[in-house]
Amino acid sequence: MDRLTSMAVFSRVASTRSFSGAARELGISQATASKHVQMLEGWLGTRLLNRTTRRVSLTEAGESFFVQCSRILEEMEAARSTAKPEAPVRGSMRITAPVVFGSTRLGPLVVDFMHLHPELSLNIELSDRSVDLVEEGFDLAIRTGPAEGPGLTAWPLMSLNHVLCAAPSYLAKHGVPRSPAELQGHHCIAGTDAPASWQFSGPEGDTEVPIYGRLQVNNAMLRRDAARAGAGILLCADYLVEEDFASGHLVRLLPEYKPAGGALHAVSPAYRATSAKVRNLVSHLAAQLGAAV
Repeated sequence: MDRLTSMAVFSRVASTRSFSGAARELGISQATASKHVQMLEGWLGTRLLNRTTRRVSLTEAGESFFVQCSRILEEMEAARSTAKPEAPVRGSMRITAPVVFGSTRLGPLVVDFMHLHPELSLNIELSDRSVDLVEEGFDLAIRTGPAEGPGLTAWPLMSLNHVLCAAPSYLAKHGVPRSPAELQGHHCIAGTDAPASWQFSGPEGDTEVPIYGRLQVNNAMLRRDAARAGAGILLCADYLVEEDFASGHLVRLLPEYKPAGGALHAVSPAYRATSAKVRNLVSHLAAQLGAAV
């Protein structure tokens, strides 16, 4: 068997942690995928994968080889795209994204991208945990938090603007805050791992306000639903409540005070950052979301 093909098969098995999943992505049988990995293990003289009836995991040698193997495959893809820029983007990609952004914004973007690149398949996992891109075999992550790290390359995708809001039913019962300081007398809906204060920039400069509330929720969409139901005041990304403002389910508060924001980034292992599929997807996302990459 061709070793480069075997390396490509091993890379997909290592990424998906599944022979059947890799075989399905590559359009080959599970038995063929197993033979490719066995050939590599025989050539290297060491076991790359631990196999049980329930799961596949990388050995220590497999982890090291997976990183090197991925680099070689990505460099080959980069060389191919350089020599023949018009060549179609093909293969598969593993992507991870935050639950809220993935649920509300990502779907149409990746569907459009797949229409542009019909020979490419995508495997997307939504998770709010900090994913180890190299260890877990992801090609790209979309992150709302810190994007820097050793061995990573990051690109800005869009600014994250936050807004303060509440339901009319809550405001009718508790009143409308006229300044950030008045938030201390209101029920504020926060995340379970969020800081116990909110920061604003306004006419008097920057201010930080301690917040209180009986409800803490680890999911932004559930926090929004609680705010709709009148549970309290919510601070969230503006794209999450655009329709609620238009429908009147939520009302924007303190528009003259700008909450501290952030940025959305695409992040890739550095050795995959030059591959055609990563570069094309990052450019597509940036163009659709408003950043110049």
